[in-house]
Order: sequence, then C-alpha cells, then structure tokens
Amino acid sequence: MKNSEIDRTHIPFIIMIAVIILLPIIIPSAYIISVMVFVAVYGVLALGMGILIGHAGLFSLAHPVWFGLGAYISGILAARGWVSPGIGIIVSAFFVALISYIIGAPILRLRGYYLACATFALLLIAQIAGGQLTNITGGHEGLLGIPPLSLGGFVFQTDLHYYFLSWALCIGCFWFCSNLIHSRVGRAIRSFHDSEIASKSMGVNIPKYKLQLFILTSVMASLAGSIFCFYLCFTVPSFFGFHLLVELLMMIVIGGIGSIQGPLIGSFVILWLRELIHIYFGKIFPVMTGEVDSIFFGILIIIVLIFMPRGLAGWVEQSFNLGRRTYAYFKGPGA
Repeated sequence: MKNSEIDRTHIPFIIMIAVIILLPIIIPSAYIISVMVFVAVYGVLALGMGILIGHAGLFSLAHPVWFGLGAYISGILAARGWVSPGIGIIVSAFFVALISYIIGAPILRLRGYYLACATFALLLIAQIAGGQLTNITGGHEGLLGIPPLSLGGFVFQTDLHYYFLSWALCIGCFWFCSNLIHSRVGRAIRSFHDSEIASKSMGVNIPKYKLQLFILTSVMASLAGSIFCFYLCFTVPSFFGFHLLVELLMMIVIGGIGSIQGPLIGSFVILWLRELIHIYFGKIFPVMTGEVDSIFFGILIIIVLIFMPRGLAGWVEQSFNLGRRTYAYFKGPGA
C-alpha cells in the first residue's frame, strides 16, 4: 500500500480522536458529555449490527439481547460482590461469546426473513425473561445497587471518566472493524453477502465466517452493555427491548447501510436529534413519549431513503468527491 493510501486510511481515525479529546476542553458541558457517552455506546451497538446486515447480509435482530446480557451479567456480579466490576465485564463478554456460539451455530443456517424472525423471537424471549426473573434481574423494578466501575484501582465516578472510556471502546471497535472489512476475511464476508453460491464455489467457508462475525459483534455489544450498566448504576429490561432495536435500525439506515462510519454517524444524528426534539417540541406537546419521537424519525427515514439512499455517509462521500472534482476542474491540468 502506498503512503498516500495509508494516510487516507488513517485520516478518519486521527480526526475522530482529535475531536473526542478536544470536545470536553472546548465545550465543558456535563449535559453534552453525558449525551456523547450514549452516542459512543449506541455507536458500538449500531456498528456491530451494521456490519452484520450491511456487509455480511445477516439480518439478525438479536443485538439488544447481547447488549442486555452484558449489562445484566456484569451488573449482577458486581452488585452482589462476587467479582470486581472490571472482572465482571470480562466474564460477561466470555459468557455472551459462549451463548452466541451455542445459539448462532444452528440459527445462522437460516437466511433472510427466517433469520430475522428467529432472532426477533430471541429478543422477545430475553426481554420477557428479564422481567420475570425477579430474584436474579430485579424484574421490572430494575437491578439496583450496582457499584461504580473500577479498573486497576481507578474508579470511574464522573461523566468525563465514562466519556473517555466509552469513546475508547467505540474508536477501538471502529478501528478493528475497519481493518477487518478491508482484510482478506472482510472480502470473504462481502462475497457471500452478494452470492453465497458463488462464494462457496470459490472455497469460502461461509458457516465459519458467519459464526465468527456473529460472535465478534455480540462481544462488542456485551462490552457496550457493561459500560452502559455501570454508567447508569442500574438497569431494567425495557432498556434492551423492541424500542432499542428500532433505534439501532434507524441509526443504520440513516447513517448508511454498508458503510463502516455510517452507524456512528447515525448514532450521533439520532441521539442528538432526539434531544433537540425533546427540548424544542416539549413546549408544544404535553408529553414527549416514544410515539412522538417515532413521528419525526419516521419522516426523517422517508426523506433519507428518497433523497439519500446510501445514507448520510454516502451523501458525505458524494459531496467530498464533488468538491474534489470541482477543485481539480478549476485548478486546471497545467496547475
């Protein structure tokens, strides 16, 4: 790879890291820092689900399940004093990897709508179980008494601490997934997204790659769920249900299906747009419920699908290419 290509590959990471570091310095607002923590956490979720749907063609709807398992397992272990919070995050990630392997091995034999229905059923089962297992999860009243996260003797107590932790996870997952998609494994994954028959004829072990990607994205969701749990210091089953699934799908569609950076853009846009809706329309509507949010987000999805079918990431890329061609035109061949 040429140096110029390497530089273009690293530029998004450099810009992202610089913005994340400078944001608390430029805008020292506790409210903005808090919202950006959720942007990072949901960004990890949307990134994993976007890779499954947009790159591998696996329409899995079980991502909120892994998110909730990571939150509950690490939260229960820490709340009951069985292990430290840091160890709890690791244990929950290994447990989620094991469960996703056991479930993914048979369920990934399904395709298309059948896979979507099976994983959606898994989501419903997990949410009902979370509400009924009162002695373990706290039921609908929630799991309380979760201590602050501590790693290596350092206790995460402020929003700023969780801000850097969540964005470290988000940037790390983004970097890893970007390299994965542009590697030999990524080319194999994209090949069976287009045609499993052609991919199999070329010697690609489709079940192996499907299962590995399924487990990888589930572990990412588990880590995000653990941070989410320790940040709020409580958790309830409603956090990981159908409403979260709809939000993730909106982030992927609006950000751009098939784009690595699209889910992160979608996470940023959806969460901040929701905050703006609650701020400016809270005076008009007596109660700002999820149904009111759905009206605005439904309109936004229709607009994006009509005018920007590749999502905001595709629109940004097209705008950048148009600007580059315009600059090259006015610069002239002899300049």
